[in-house]
Amino acid sequence: MNGTQLYGLKRLMATLRMGRHEALKGLGLRRKLALNYVGRESKMTELDGRIYTNTFTPYYPSPAYDRFLNGLRAVAAGRPTPLVTNFAVTARCPCRCWHCSFADRSKKDELSLADLQAAIRSVQALGSAVIGLTGGEPLLRDDLEDIIASIGPDSMPLMFTTGFRLTPDRVRNLKKAGLGIPVVSLDHYDSEIHDRGRGVPGMFDQALAAIRMFQDEGFYVAVSFVPDRRLVSNRDEIFKVLDFFRDLGVNDLRLTSPILSGHLTDRPDQKLSPENVRTIEDIQRFLVRTPGYPGVFAYDFFENDRFYGCCAGFNYLFVDAEGNLCPCDFTMLSFGNLKEKPVADIWEETSRHFCRPATGGCYANKCTKHMADMKPDKWPLRPDDARKLVALCPPNNPNELPEFFRRMK
Repeated sequence: MNGTQLYGLKRLMATLRMGRHEALKGLGLRRKLALNYVGRESKMTELDGRIYTNTFTPYYPSPAYDRFLNGLRAVAAGRPTPLVTNFAVTARCPCRCWHCSFADRSKKDELSLADLQAAIRSVQALGSAVIGLTGGEPLLRDDLEDIIASIGPDSMPLMFTTGFRLTPDRVRNLKKAGLGIPVVSLDHYDSEIHDRGRGVPGMFDQALAAIRMFQDEGFYVAVSFVPDRRLVSNRDEIFKVLDFFRDLGVNDLRLTSPILSGHLTDRPDQKLSPENVRTIEDIQRFLVRTPGYPGVFAYDFFENDRFYGCCAGFNYLFVDAEGNLCPCDFTMLSFGNLKEKPVADIWEETSRHFCRPATGGCYANKCTKHMADMKPDKWPLRPDDARKLVALCPPNNPNELPEFFRRMK
C-alpha cells in the first residue's frame, strides 16, 4: 500500500492541522462538530505530503481542497453546488457489465476535446472541486491526458477504468497530466467471477495489472467494487474479498451497491435487502477502523438519512457522452444538453428540482419503476419527460433533512 494510514495521535494532529484551514474560520463549533461527525467515518492516509480521506474529497493541501471547503459551506447554507461532477468522456467500452448504469445510453461520442474543456471550465465556475472521468472506458480516448490536463489544480481529477490495455508509459503520461486518483473496477478475488460479471475474459488480469502499474508510479489507488446481492448475503465470502483488496495494497474502495439503473432498470430483485445494507454498514465501519485495510466510501452507508442522504442534483452532477446533464450517473433524466444550452442554465433548473439533500435513500432506486413505465425511445429522459417524472416522484421532502445537513444548519 502506498502511503501511511493515520491513527491515534498522528490522525489527531492531521485533523487539527486541517481544522485550522482558512475556509473553516468563522464556521462555528456546531458546524465543525458536524464535519467531524462525518469525517470520523473516513480513513486518513498520508502520501507524499498529502492527506487523502476518500474519493469524494480532494487531498489536503491543494487548491481543490480549498474549493471543496468553500463549496461545502455553500451547500450547508442550502445553496446547491456541484462539488463533484463526473463526465462520461466516451460511451465506448470493451465490457458488458451486469450492473452497468450506462448500458442503455447512446454509444455515440459527441463531445470533442474542446467541448469537454469548455464544460470543465463551466462546472468549475459553479464550484466543482472533484471531476471524475468515466464512461464507457476513458482509456479508449487518445486525448484523455489533454482532458485531465485541462482540469488543472482547482479540481481533483479522478479516472474510473477497467484497466483495459493500460501500459506503464500511459500511466506515467496520466500522472504527468495531473491525474489525482485512479479508480480501477474490481469485484472479486476469483478471476472467473470477475470476468463473468464484466462479460469479457481477461478483464481480471488487466485490472490487477493496472493496480500494480498505478502503485508503481506512486498513486493513491482506489477500487470500484460492486458486489451483487448474492455476495453481500455471504458475509464470509465478502470479507474474503476485502482481505484480497488488503493484500493487493489498494488504498481505497468506492463500494457501490447495485442501483436500479441501466441494465438494472425495473429489476427490484437486484436491490439489496435491509439485512444486506446492514452488512455494507458493518463493512464501512470495519474498514475505517482496522489498520492495513483500504479506506472506503460505501454509498449505502453515507446515503443513509444518518449522514448525507442522496445529494443527486444538489451537490453532484453527471454529464454523459452526448452532453446531457443529469443529477447523477444513475438518475436517467436530464434538463438539457450542453451543446444546446449553457451549463449554468441547465444546472439552475436541475438544482431547482433537486434543491435539497434527500432522505429515504438513492433517488435512482426510488424512481426506477416510474422511469421504466414511461418507456422512452432514448435515455436519459429529455426535459419535458424529466419534469413529468420529478412531479410524479419528487426528489426530496421539503420537511426533512439528512442528519449531517441538520447538524450544519
